[in-house]
Amino acid sequence: MRNKFGSFTMIATFFSLVIATGEPAEADLSAFVATVGFDEEANLNRGSGFGVRWGKSSGIIGGETALMIAFPERELGGLTEMSGETATALFYEGRLLVNIPMGQISPFVGIGFGQIYLTSTDVPSDVTQTDTVKLLKDVSGAQTSNALSYGGGIRYGLNKRLDLRADLRQYLVFSVAGLVKARVADEVGEEVGDIVELPEVDDGTVRYNELSVGVNIRF
Repeated sequence: MRNKFGSFTMIATFFSLVIATGEPAEADLSAFVATVGFDEEANLNRGSGFGVRWGKSSGIIGGETALMIAFPERELGGLTEMSGETATALFYEGRLLVNIPMGQISPFVGIGFGQIYLTSTDVPSDVTQTDTVKLLKDVSGAQTSNALSYGGGIRYGLNKRLDLRADLRQYLVFSVAGLVKARVADEVGEEVGDIVELPEVDDGTVRYNELSVGVNIRF
């Protein structure tokens, strides 16, 4: 629990620095819908999502906090009872943005840091409780990972207060999946390969991507 609060404190500090160093800008709030592509190595399929962003992101240099909820399907290989189970992914981060004013159309780029929380997927109670299934519960359990994101987008001004906004963003997720797989391999060895396909993650990281469109309101 202490580590989790420490991570949120780091995020809050990052966002505060973003606002402190940015040029004066109007506050804004945006709501959006998204499609989120999850890395196959994380055993997650593409899912839809929605979220909100708030902050002071409209100046030349700005910042915002973003919160998004997505609903990917989780695949766990040969266990058909667990194939295609829906999970919930919660994205939360602070971002530094650089805007390029061009009149009605304003491109922007940005970098962010935050956390991604993935809910657990229950193993059905009628599945035989082998060592492999026991370890699958670890793979399908709730996970919290730190993430660095980068990307850009455009704003299209409808009037002085309302914009259409489109974003394309990639998340570099520092995942524990590689460690889980290594532990599975140590404990059940060759048996795993015959029953379930487990994630193979290089350097303990996976990549997700987000394409979103929404409406931005400036105050």
